[in-house]
Amino acid sequence: MSTGTLSRPGTRAGLGPLWLAWRRRRTALLTGGVLILALAGYIAYQRTGMVGLIRDRNLAGCRLWYPECHGMRLSSDNGRPTPLGQAFGELNSYRTALLYTGRLLLVIPAVIGAFIGAPLVARELESGTAKLVWSQSTGRTRWLLATLAVPAAATLAATSLLAALFTWWWWPVRGMVFDEVSWVTTVPFEVAGPAPVALSLLSLVLGTAFGLLLRRTVPAMACTLALTVGAMYGLRRLRPHLVPPLTTTVNLGTYAETPDDAWRLGWGYLNRSGDRLDESTCNTLDSTRSRMRCFDRHQVVEQYADYHPMSHFWPMQWIQAGICLAVAAALAAFCLWWIRRRRA
Repeated sequence: MSTGTLSRPGTRAGLGPLWLAWRRRRTALLTGGVLILALAGYIAYQRTGMVGLIRDRNLAGCRLWYPECHGMRLSSDNGRPTPLGQAFGELNSYRTALLYTGRLLLVIPAVIGAFIGAPLVARELESGTAKLVWSQSTGRTRWLLATLAVPAAATLAATSLLAALFTWWWWPVRGMVFDEVSWVTTVPFEVAGPAPVALSLLSLVLGTAFGLLLRRTVPAMACTLALTVGAMYGLRRLRPHLVPPLTTTVNLGTYAETPDDAWRLGWGYLNRSGDRLDESTCNTLDSTRSRMRCFDRHQVVEQYADYHPMSHFWPMQWIQAGICLAVAAALAAFCLWWIRRRRA
């Protein structure tokens, strides 16, 4: 076999670019794999202890910091915690571990895009290595596909594992209304389920696209980091609209109840025609008499509340993941189009 080809001896020529991509990045991939396995072990350890505490202390179905559970109070009349209250104090330590682990996992998509995706192609173009490869047996399209395939497969495997493990850890306490850790908050929504996997793949392809366009590693990293953070913020703002919310209505003067674990979006008033009025329409008035006259003037008859129940968690996850994957596929197609038409 000619020494000018990129195929490893004993392999098919078509696998040469893939083998080269793996060989150039195997140290980083193996190091990342070791770190992910260590984190997976930590999550399994924490989850086992948390589930054991919930089972042994009969905390299933309880809500953290509620005054009582299963007919027992969390504190006695003199303010000292009861055994149930002490158990909730122990459970709170697992809440802290869950929260900070989730915050750590939040940075993974940005890290993948900026430190793996952006240098992936930009460094090859900046150093001139790509021209050397193109001059041999590998065309531009085949080179780009092989270069992107290895980190994409590693990203898919690693983020899927971490997202599945975090979901497995959080799921037993999903209804406990942990302070700062409920299904509607950034943690766990953005680190559980398919959403973080799709966002990580999008960030990887985004970094590759910036590398192709800018052909400089550091600017590509900076742009990828900024746009990934912007995408996370935009998805967070879009999330309430991914699935139509439910609405509950009650007679005027009655509080519009929603489930304890619901994501309450807002509330207001309905007049006799069914038109909505903002909750500030009459509530800014000082006296009860003034508010009642305001209600009569606007013909208010009911109150309403819009909310997302927890059953919307998985539909929101899959819709958000679908958006990220669609954008990633479009970016990948753009990269293939660009590399075929770009002059070396």
